[in-house]
Amino acid sequence: METLLFYVDYYVASFIALCGFDGSDGSDTLGWIVVAIALITVIWAFYVGIARAIWPGETDTSHIKYHILTDEDSNRAH
Repeated sequence: METLLFYVDYYVASFIALCGFDGSDGSDTLGWIVVAIALITVIWAFYVGIARAIWPGETDTSHIKYHILTDEDSNRAH
């Protein structure tokens, strides 16, 4: 368990440094906040991307995809 905590602390400290906080003020609180916001943003973006790929939500019957699917399928079937 200590090894896991070491790696988590190491990577968070690395991400804080990558965000431009060198830790010279002695407090990593702002760095933790920036990393947490970045993590939430990335998780949200992945969720939205996957959700839109699975459930696109397009219901407009004049959308081009409906014309392509119905016209092409009906012409090929006959």
